Amino acid sequence: MSVGGLCQVCQSAGADERCERCGAVVCADHHEPEFGVCAECAAESGASDGPDGNHPDVDRYWF
Repeated sequence: MSVGGLCQVCQSAGADERCERCGAVVCADHHEPEFGVCAECAAESGASDGPDGNHPDVDRYWF
């Protein structure tokens, strides 16, 4: 979906997408297209872009 204005997460990039959960308009860097939500909602709900995602505050345990 095409929207206008500044990203509500970083406040610097142009907003290209709208979060389906909270309605925030966000740039491509702060949008999770697989889930249709912004980065903040993805973090709250546990959605991520898979095991290669960047999660510096999470310990990984490999079995």
